[in-house]
Amino acid sequence: MKKRILSILLAACMLASASSLTACSSKSGTPAASGEPKTPASEAGGEAAPEASSEGASKITVLMPKHEMDNIGFMEKETRGYESESGNQVELINMSWENVADRITTEMAAGGGSYDVIEFDNSWVPKFVTNNWIIPLDDYVTDEMKTGMLPGLIDKFSYDGKLYGITWNNDTRFFMYNKAKLEQAGFSEPPKTWEELKEQTKVMQEKGLTKFGYSDSYMQAQSCVNEMFFVVYSFGGDFFDSEGNLTITTDPGVKAAYEFVANGLNTDKIVDPGSMTSDYETVANIFNMGDTAFCVQAWPGIYQSSNDESTSKVVGEIAVADYSVSGDGQTQAVLTLPEAMAIPKASKNYDAAWDYIKYMSSKEFDKRKAEEIGALPIWSELFNDPDLLAKYPHWSGFGKQAANSKGLPSLLWYDEFANVVLVESQKILLGQVSVDDGLEEMEEQCKKIQPQA
Repeated sequence: MKKRILSILLAACMLASASSLTACSSKSGTPAASGEPKTPASEAGGEAAPEASSEGASKITVLMPKHEMDNIGFMEKETRGYESESGNQVELINMSWENVADRITTEMAAGGGSYDVIEFDNSWVPKFVTNNWIIPLDDYVTDEMKTGMLPGLIDKFSYDGKLYGITWNNDTRFFMYNKAKLEQAGFSEPPKTWEELKEQTKVMQEKGLTKFGYSDSYMQAQSCVNEMFFVVYSFGGDFFDSEGNLTITTDPGVKAAYEFVANGLNTDKIVDPGSMTSDYETVANIFNMGDTAFCVQAWPGIYQSSNDESTSKVVGEIAVADYSVSGDGQTQAVLTLPEAMAIPKASKNYDAAWDYIKYMSSKEFDKRKAEEIGALPIWSELFNDPDLLAKYPHWSGFGKQAANSKGLPSLLWYDEFANVVLVESQKILLGQVSVDDGLEEMEEQCKKIQPQA
């Protein structure tokens, strides 16, 4: 039964990116994958790769965000393990996602060569490729990787038939809830609709069981855009139609989503007002302290952290739903936000950069990451690994929800679009403007910056 359900999760991850609108040559001469090193010089502006140094070791600089589930320094430890095994040196720079994004986009636009491996977000694919900021990895990636990793993740970071990134974070979100609090309030199952979530929250608040229904990250950052995409999807809406036309003011699901969140914050008082300044880690901490009953878009590691007595007051109380909360109880959607590793065109260490990527995405590494921090694998066969199945029986709920995963739109102008959505969403959620006025301004601003066909 577990294998059947996890097969659903596997299939969902394969489809997630495809269904989304879309959420180095080294001095060491280290072989890229097998056989001779392959430096795609023609793709890097036609320049020849630097010669390998006699010392036989390289130093690379890696700029990546901290994995939201890594509370034990796993990535740092593994990086030091890679250094010991390869002889190469790695300067690993970890920052918040927003700080990493700012630094990378500034660096790439300036043509700088400060980094050898960078974060490559799912929403950046068209922009980074068309601007020639990163190199294709086809001459490096092995057949085993192409056939063994989840096809959806390979497809998501491909463009015009070429692969540009290897996923390091299979980031799909899921609906979790505090089963103990719901039972104390007299509910036998979690809400299927947002209206039911409000009703259950009101009862729990009256009984003193919880402060708010849920907390979320509506802060002035990319997370706010992510979360509003999820709520819009959950109401059956979208910011664009199938032909790429803006539907912000015409899609009823968009309006319903913004009305629910704005009312939840300002009128119904079921959404934690601290959501306007909270990052994802804060949202998880509030949930694990028992101050909220629901985590509407939890990453897999929250389940593990909720059962850690050193950081949680709700040990044994959290469950994973078989479905996601939605506007009508039928429309299902969870957000998938995969992140990859890529090699900047300006790097002087393509081979060493690839060697690090290969190590940090290997099947053995992927299993260790799943075992130690609960991250979802990127290798298909690990979803049926008996060790992982025994450790994570709650993955069955993930499988049922992941069948409806959906990503962010794939727009060449996504950064500009997201900035408009962020600014106008903040005004709406803070109650500074009405939902109708805010959405009209959002669409007007987007029309001004949308490239014309």
